Amino acid sequence: MVAILLSGRPLILGGTLDQVDAFVAAWLPGSEGGGVADILFGDAKPTGKLSRTWPRSMDQLPININTDPSRYDPLFKYGHGLSYGD
Repeated sequence: MVAILLSGRPLILGGTLDQVDAFVAAWLPGSEGGGVADILFGDAKPTGKLSRTWPRSMDQLPININTDPSRYDPLFKYGHGLSYGD
């Protein structure tokens, strides 16, 4: 099962990742929604790096690596993502 999240920002996912085989953060694809289908059907290789930290829970908000490194244990760190070679 693949979870596809359409949002404009990181959201608290709770136990969602434990219940799926893959997770795609499609952000707000607008008229480029066909690109998401290309990824799902293997017609394109996904790439992307997070431009912000993705928190595990509401208790972590606000989360910023530069202000409190002792609390910085996000679900996905700043810059996390995929890059596939040809």
